[in-house]
Amino acid sequence: MGTNKKGSLVVVGTGISVAGQMTIAARSHIENADIVFMGIMNKIGEHVVTTLNPNSVSLDDLYEEGKSRALTYSQMADRIVESVVEGHKVCVAFYGHPGVFVTPSHEAVRRVKEMNLEAKMLPGVSAEDCLIADLGIDPSRYGCQSYEATQFLFRDYRIDPHMTQIIWQIGLAGEATLSVLDANHSQSGLAMLADILAEHYPADHELIIYEAATLPLCEPKIEKVLLSELEFAKPTLISTLVVPSKGVPAYRQDRLAKLGLTEKQVTNYRNPTVN
Repeated sequence: MGTNKKGSLVVVGTGISVAGQMTIAARSHIENADIVFMGIMNKIGEHVVTTLNPNSVSLDDLYEEGKSRALTYSQMADRIVESVVEGHKVCVAFYGHPGVFVTPSHEAVRRVKEMNLEAKMLPGVSAEDCLIADLGIDPSRYGCQSYEATQFLFRDYRIDPHMTQIIWQIGLAGEATLSVLDANHSQSGLAMLADILAEHYPADHELIIYEAATLPLCEPKIEKVLLSELEFAKPTLISTLVVPSKGVPAYRQDRLAKLGLTEKQVTNYRNPTVN
């Protein structure tokens, strides 16, 4: 009696530094897959995955200079879903966290689930996780606002300068064609970003341009610049801008009163530990 084998999909993250940040669960799914598709930014990372499962195929061939990344991402999802439909146990390994700045991972999972086939995503170590550790930032201390740089420029976001600002991919700030594959473009986007921040911070406010270490023996890039110097910076595709808080805002006395509390009672309050 013949049976039709149903395909499945598991999307995993390899971490930023692939050799040391891949989870046990991610490793297991890579090893046991019929085929592994890779969206990893370096050859060392690809080598690690290929060693775990020789039937591993890179998705990088879909990138082309001048080609819209939107089209590339759609083609990646097509390739992944097609393999699942063929009945394969598919694992897709993306650099970092597979759900952070990874459009085809979400699209593939959505489409496979719509066909009533098994699909799930596992977490991985992201650039944000590395940033928090490397810079010693606790997002709960001041609160945190996070944006992609070009969206930050194009949309009417409301900055709260009391909160830490994290602005991703500043090397592509203002780039709207989705066809640029390097950061060697006009500085106009970075200058506009500096102008927007200058509405909320003084010129001597210290910022951090950050890049996570991608190899175990490398150190993260941590460059401190003044806001007045930002437009002259030379970020890369993976540069992130961190704008430290100006300090916590004043207490809302009306809210404290409603809870029967005084400022003295809550001065030493810290958020409970949550992981």
